[in-house]
Amino acid sequence: MDSLGLWPLALLEADASSARHAPTSPDPARWNLPRAVEAALWRADHLSRPTQHTCSTGFGALDQELPGGGWPTHSLTEVLQQPAQPGHPLAEWRLLLPGLRRMVKRGLPLVLIGPPLPPHAPGLQQAGIDVSELVWVQAQSVNERLWATEQMIKGPGAAGGLGSVLAWLPQAQAAQIRRLQTWALHCQAPVFVMRPARVREDASAAPLRVMVRLDDASTLKVSLLKRRGPVHESEIALQAWPPGLDTWARQRAAAASRPAFMPVPHPPPSVQAPVPAIPAPSIPSPQETRHALAVTDPLSH
Repeated sequence: MDSLGLWPLALLEADASSARHAPTSPDPARWNLPRAVEAALWRADHLSRPTQHTCSTGFGALDQELPGGGWPTHSLTEVLQQPAQPGHPLAEWRLLLPGLRRMVKRGLPLVLIGPPLPPHAPGLQQAGIDVSELVWVQAQSVNERLWATEQMIKGPGAAGGLGSVLAWLPQAQAAQIRRLQTWALHCQAPVFVMRPARVREDASAAPLRVMVRLDDASTLKVSLLKRRGPVHESEIALQAWPPGLDTWARQRAAAASRPAFMPVPHPPPSVQAPVPAIPAPSIPSPQETRHALAVTDPLSH
């Protein structure tokens, strides 16, 4: 480039020629790309096709909206929610428990880093989580939680020795999330980072970000803030009863689907045909010996 800040004409002509011969088809399959490169490409108006394994969320409606049909591995998933009120359930547990139940059934540990409340072992056991596979890291400061999370997702267990990692990082910054995402690329287990709803407008390196809230006692509302695919505008409603009440809820729903009063049909009364009358026997006279009293006496014959 010369002192006037202008590119040489030859370079400009070369760039224009390259632009004229660039592929214009929206279909990557027609670009004659290597198979590995073609598999890694995705259009912004379609859900991506992840090359890594995914784990079902346990909610069919949510799986349909996530790339690969479930929670991703080898990356971070951010779960955002409003601060929990005292005495109110934590929405992230309602959202994650169905999928976590399937993950820990493989005998792999579930790691909790800095949860706001101590894990309730009886409740987790009732929800299908084997508490013997539970690892609770009591980290208080943000640096301790970040360090523990990083060690988990880059340590020896990241290559297949973990069921899932849940980290509560309300004060994490964008640069720290980016560092965790870099290490999560080597982790074969889903990694969830719980953050407050106020950071929803902040930049994040996590490929998947969801916002969750409790609409009522049994309904979760999930918003997909970020995914590898088209924008999802509306909330997704999920039925998520607390552990132990799902069986009762199914029975209640089945009872509600039946009418409150079911008339019992009665068959119409059948009218029998008239029976012909049998003539009464004649009454024997006193002089007649063949009557009931006389027959019993052998000497009367």
